[in-house]
Amino acid sequence: MSRVTNEQAEFDRLHFADGRTLRNKLGISDFRALEASERNLVERRAMQGFPDSAREMTYEGYKSIHRHLFQDVYSWAGEERKYTSRKGETTFTRAKMIQSFMEGIFKELKKENCLQGLPKDKFAERAAYYVNNINAGHPFNDGNGRTQRTWLRQLADRAGYEFKLSTKDKDEWHRASIVGFHQSDKPMANLIAANLRERGKSQSQEKISLQRKAGRAAKNYREQAKPENNPERER
Repeated sequence: MSRVTNEQAEFDRLHFADGRTLRNKLGISDFRALEASERNLVERRAMQGFPDSAREMTYEGYKSIHRHLFQDVYSWAGEERKYTSRKGETTFTRAKMIQSFMEGIFKELKKENCLQGLPKDKFAERAAYYVNNINAGHPFNDGNGRTQRTWLRQLADRAGYEFKLSTKDKDEWHRASIVGFHQSDKPMANLIAANLRERGKSQSQEKISLQRKAGRAAKNYREQAKPENNPERER
């Protein structure tokens, strides 16, 4: 991955020599140990509830979610990354473009009234579009996925739905995110629909059916994916 000099300096400043472990308030230099401590602290903050600022459907509100979740671990919680970030074959939005890119997403969401009043399938379809675009922005050094899922739960709640992923859905979320970046929002839409219900209603057999459908769709997209036939979606 190519980074300009100032970006590389920022990356080096934020990481230990292994290039993998982020410097943190806890003083932990082992990646696995940091991962475990971070998980516990973030879960604790999530259970406390969120400040009003983190419930606003704006980019500033989105950054407030991250700040609340990761405030005990990183001094830069809630701040944009300042270097080019890549995961596998995916290069996320360039640092200098993050703010305008993310603000554009939330302006578009506002025009759609934050998806309020949509039936379940349509909500899942549009929510997947926004989740995948936010993922493409990937504004933080770490914790993007957890921030996305927290934000999605708030978006669903505002629209009269409950959204909840189980531990077993984690891998499917990652797969749907990869497909969503390079090809289609469909796997993410199916995954959201499978874990979405109208507030106050019990889970039904529909969830099981939709979960299977989401799994099949993601598998089909992975099998059919060919670089020459599936150029990266423009961001």
